[in-house]
Amino acid sequence: MYDIPSIRQANPIEDVITGAGIELRMAGRHLVGVCPFHADGRPSLVVYPQNESYFCFGCGGGGDVIDFLARLNGVGFREAAAMLSAPSMPYEAARSPSCNLLAIASRKEHEPLTDSERAVIEGTTAFYHDALCRSREALRYLKGRGIDRDTARTCRLGFGRPDLAEHLKRRRLSLAAAQRVGLLAGDFETMLDRIVVPDLRDDKATWLTGRALRQSTPRYLNLRLPKPLLGLGLARGDEVVVTEGPFDWLTAVQWGLPAIALLGTHVSRQTAQALARFRRVYLVLDSDEAGQHAASQIAAALDGRGVIVDLRPGVHDLNDLGRLRNGQKAFRRCLELSTISKERIWDTFDAASALRAA
Repeated sequence: MYDIPSIRQANPIEDVITGAGIELRMAGRHLVGVCPFHADGRPSLVVYPQNESYFCFGCGGGGDVIDFLARLNGVGFREAAAMLSAPSMPYEAARSPSCNLLAIASRKEHEPLTDSERAVIEGTTAFYHDALCRSREALRYLKGRGIDRDTARTCRLGFGRPDLAEHLKRRRLSLAAAQRVGLLAGDFETMLDRIVVPDLRDDKATWLTGRALRQSTPRYLNLRLPKPLLGLGLARGDEVVVTEGPFDWLTAVQWGLPAIALLGTHVSRQTAQALARFRRVYLVLDSDEAGQHAASQIAAALDGRGVIVDLRPGVHDLNDLGRLRNGQKAFRRCLELSTISKERIWDTFDAASALRAA
């Protein structure tokens, strides 16, 4: 038998959910996020910390922290309770590859990276990039998303294959650091079977997100580190394209554009401050309500320097447009229609991009 009230108290539901790679934001006294249990087009998941519960207004799922963990991992109530009762790492589990739980590491999320953590992230990026170059399945997936090998090489994309822990041991890199940042959860390697996209600063990886290659949840899995503006360290010049997701960003990079990705629709004060250094910011967010609301927020914060770019009807995001025939040309036209200025980011369209030249 398990002491259910004690389990709930020892495992705050908001911590377990964010530890599973799901971003939550404040909405009054509650927290909201994208539900991992269905194709959630808007944040439908509502978390109630005071009541230690959650409910999704999209799929109708709800319950306490044990119910959430059981559904996420496809296990029963008793097994989920046992996972949360583990004495070492509360949310760590001996899990099968089909499970979706990312263990909550022992580091505090906003602590700066230690040297050992930086070395582990860089070593993991190199290991997974080599795996991508050898994986027909991963390269086929990228091709289907319109991303070529040159872009994969430039952006150091990777593929989560087994034996990361052994690789880190051979390199004499810290497994404890890998646990802290969320690359390892016990014996489980969290990025398995995911396309891994690093954030690069001076060509060194400082953060990773993994996109599920198959129909797994959560679709994206982040390290337990502060989420960056993806690509900000590589963006050169005084104009930039702002996208929403990693593959939208990869599409813009492939077209030779200085670009960053918000990695969601949350607009913080830090986001606006980071974009303040650019003279012109082209906002190419998803065409849904959440994306357009975020674009409007950023444009308002940038005092006329933000230009909202409307994609053609029926196109959800920049990666969708990039996969269409003549998508690059169509995007050039979208930019032209979205600004009344004669200054265009495409003046050096056929030249090597700042990213590739860096």
